[in-house]
Formats: sequence, C-alpha cells, structure tokens
Amino acid sequence: MRIRLVVIFLFVGISVGYAQNHIEPFHTRNLSPLIHFFGIPNQNGGEVLQKKDFVFGNYLNIANNATLSRLQEETVYLDGEMYRNDIILRYGLFDKLEVELSVPLVRHSSGLMDPFITGWHNTFGLPAKGRDEMENYKLTYLYQENETTYVLMNEGKLDIGDIALRLTTPLLQNDKHLLSLSTFVKFSTGEKSQLIGSGTNDLGFNLSGRLLNDRADRGFTWFYSGGYMRIGSGAVLDDFLSRDILFGSLGSAYRINQKWIPKVQLDFHSGFYKESATRQLGKESIQLIIGTDYYISKKLNLSASFSEDLIVNTAPDFVLQFGVSYKL
Repeated sequence: MRIRLVVIFLFVGISVGYAQNHIEPFHTRNLSPLIHFFGIPNQNGGEVLQKKDFVFGNYLNIANNATLSRLQEETVYLDGEMYRNDIILRYGLFDKLEVELSVPLVRHSSGLMDPFITGWHNTFGLPAKGRDEMENYKLTYLYQENETTYVLMNEGKLDIGDIALRLTTPLLQNDKHLLSLSTFVKFSTGEKSQLIGSGTNDLGFNLSGRLLNDRADRGFTWFYSGGYMRIGSGAVLDDFLSRDILFGSLGSAYRINQKWIPKVQLDFHSGFYKESATRQLGKESIQLIIGTDYYISKKLNLSASFSEDLIVNTAPDFVLQFGVSYKL
C-alpha cells in the first residue's frame, strides 16, 4: 500500500509540471550499522556549482535499528541507535568542475527512541520486525556464522568516519534539464572495529539529473540518479562482501510557495553481502524518504525528513534527518 501511494504521488508530479532548479534531493543513505559506512554518495540533482561558488551543508541523522534473523547457520542481531552527522563542503573549482568533501561524525548508542517507536508500531498495527524480542535502551550488534562470531559490539564512541571526495562535471545544463556526471572515492579513515568506518577504499561514478519548469512560484520538480561503486578489501565481513554495487534514487518535490517545498524520494541499492542469506545483509534495499525543505532565504535552507525501509529489514525502519545548507 505504501509503495502504491508513493508511485501515485510521483506520477502526479510528472503530469503537473516541474519546479525551479535549486531544489535538491534529500542527502540520505542506508543507515544500517553494517552498510552506512560504504561510499555511496549523496545525490545533487544534476546541479554543478559555478566557479568560486561555495555551499556548506550539515545533515544530522538519527537511525534506530531493531532487527534480527536466525537463518540456517547465520545469526544477525542489530539493536541500537546511530547518530551520524555529515558535513558536506562543495566548491566550484573551475567553470565546469565542482569538488565536494564529505566528513561524517558517527556514534553508535543505546536505543533512546525504543519506547516511542514500539508504541508507534503498536498503535498503528505495524510489524514489530523483532522489537518484541529486544529490550529497550540496549546496544548490541552481532553477526555469527557456524558458531563463529564476526561482529560483536555493545559499546559505542563518537569518532570521525570515512571521508569522501567527489568531482562533478555538467553534461547538460539548461532551463528544462540538468544532468551531471560524478566520480567519487571514499577513504578508509574511520575505525572499522567500532563500525564507524568500513575498512575499505571505495570508488565509482554516478549520473544525477533534474527536470525543471519555467514557473518560479509553484509546481513540481523531478530528480533521478544512478551509479556504480567498487568496494575495496579490508571490511569487517570481507569474505561475505559484494564488490560491485549498483545504486540510484528517484524523487519528486512540490513548491507550495517560496518557502515550503515538501519532497518524497526513493533510494535503492543492490545487496552488499551476497554471501549472506539474511535480508539484513544479502538483499537489495529500497528506502522511502518523506519530508520538506524550508527556505529562510535564497541562500539558507533548512530540511527535515523521515525514512523507512520498504523492503523490510534491509535498512532501519525509523530514521530522522535534520539538515541545513548555506550558499555563499
């Protein structure tokens, strides 16, 4: 039912029209504790900054994980809360080349939102997804196979995660359509034993685009992206890992006025751990993100969103994001 509503919303957006070019996709990713640290980049909606333009962005994510699976010889138990703050700096280096630096701060903690989320599920009859077997206010990440423990973490700390660098150049820039090509690399700078970094150097490329409308006061916009990532060696679960990952996103936004712009978005990727039979690790994922932008001025934008896993247990079922961006 949720998927049907999203599809209807998106196709209505196509039929009505498209909005101005500075509307961007949500800066989101799969925040599962065993996936978040890989190098899938945020999407820019095809926009490339002009020479010497600078944009500062800060995006705080709060992800509550509560899922378990016992399948054949495998056991996955993910119970905790993750706080990930992404600082994103973009700069127009040349006329047709933008450089982006992304620096995450990550902390795993006990699930402070557990009682609220459990009550939410009970009130609306939503699936518990393992919450009824887990205690509140606990942090335990566990992965076992054949009685061998590969991951066991129950204490977290705040630290810098894996830093990423991206270069973007325009392919198409006009008043109807923006399209850009990016290449990116993510460096193994975070501590993998604490699941803050992946332990791998990842690289890849992606296309990102946006369809526009001449109207400045209101209307819809449509954005999309797709790409490929190659994961290096050195991960915690290296023997289970898929090296080649496909990813993308699809979304729409509606400009109510010059201030409020609600948005809906789908993020998706192929399975990260194909050697695992569990949904949490081995299956492809689709996440639904719903939220809004609020423009204080043409240069200063606030955003807030909520995301949920449409393919159950492949991503956190409760993620909040609060963002701010400023363009100099």
